[in-house]
Amino acid sequence: MKNNSFKTASFIGLRYLFSKKKHNIINLISIISMVGIMVSSAALIIVLSVFNGMENFVRQSFNSFNSDFQIVKKEGKSFSVDSIPLDELRQLEGVEAVYEVVGDWALITYEKRQQLVAIKGVSDQYIQKRGIDTLLIDGEAILSYDSVPAVILGASVAGMIQLNFRSPAPVEIYYPKRNLKNLSNPATAFNKGRLIPSGVFASYTEYDAQYIFIPIAFAREMMDYENELTSVEIQVKDEKYYSELSDKFTKIIGNQHIVKNKYQQEELLYKTMKSEKLIVFVILAFILIVASFNIIGTLAMLIIEKKEDLRVLTALGANKSLIRRIFLVQGSFVSLFGGMVGLLLGALICFLQQSFHFVKLGDGSANYLMNYYPVEMHASDFIIVFITILIISILTSYIPIRQIKKLVLGNK
Repeated sequence: MKNNSFKTASFIGLRYLFSKKKHNIINLISIISMVGIMVSSAALIIVLSVFNGMENFVRQSFNSFNSDFQIVKKEGKSFSVDSIPLDELRQLEGVEAVYEVVGDWALITYEKRQQLVAIKGVSDQYIQKRGIDTLLIDGEAILSYDSVPAVILGASVAGMIQLNFRSPAPVEIYYPKRNLKNLSNPATAFNKGRLIPSGVFASYTEYDAQYIFIPIAFAREMMDYENELTSVEIQVKDEKYYSELSDKFTKIIGNQHIVKNKYQQEELLYKTMKSEKLIVFVILAFILIVASFNIIGTLAMLIIEKKEDLRVLTALGANKSLIRRIFLVQGSFVSLFGGMVGLLLGALICFLQQSFHFVKLGDGSANYLMNYYPVEMHASDFIIVFITILIISILTSYIPIRQIKKLVLGNK
């Protein structure tokens, strides 16, 4: 019985939608409603897809710099190398390499120019196997010249100190002495070292303006460490080992340390991107709601125009629920039709951008790592937008439908 009632409501509702109206303004408002919903839903898909593309681009950029896993002290800055069974970690299936890292913030100077940087003391093996040479834009990816320590600088750091490989000037590094209590003489309050600039890397992330790579032995000497580390970085062979190894690492290292995967190492960045995506979605959803309010006017005017037909239907036995369902079908169809066309239009625009890169970053002439807006479509975004359209269409259609009794049947 309910199925027959729905078929009847759908049949009459669609006939009302496509039948010729006495007042052309109703058709005009219906078209405006469809166009508004179409444009809004297309904009939602396009913007969400651009955010997906940007997020994937940033993820790839950071992943070329960050390790698969990082182990740090839960409380404090450094820990003894003996506090973690590194050999046991290396023997786990799926682990490709385990690297010892010593790092902190320090001051560097170069020909009277100064810059605060994050030093990262690593081994030669780290530079070779972590693909630092693939990020190199100038010089060589080495940490020493005939036992003389060398430094690899981020591109922005090199730019800020105006690094010149033709100049014989070294990069000087200053780090506060660990056990010094009397700071009356600032000249003796810092450990000082010199390094030969060997290369410049560009990861196209914020790290380019912060990090420099130096030999781990040199970093320990600067920081007055004997066998301490500030972190342990782990590289795995394949992503299929991620979840399994994460649990094993946690069990092996105990409660004094924390294991972070790639995303946890950049937790703030990814949370910020997710928040931005949510805010933009909410703003565009409000625009979609505003566009959908035209349906209220369309249905109200149509109800008034068809009031004689509705009285006939009522006389023939149609109840209030059936009449409401007729106009609910019509209002929902206007929204869903506009929404579906919008989804297809948004998908088409995203596909064209993916294939032909029509929309450039800037004027397209700059030498960016990516010269066009990246786009990545996710099925979940289409489902979310469709459900949003469906909910909004039902709610906006229900507002004028509640007034059918007053508009058509009076107060009877």
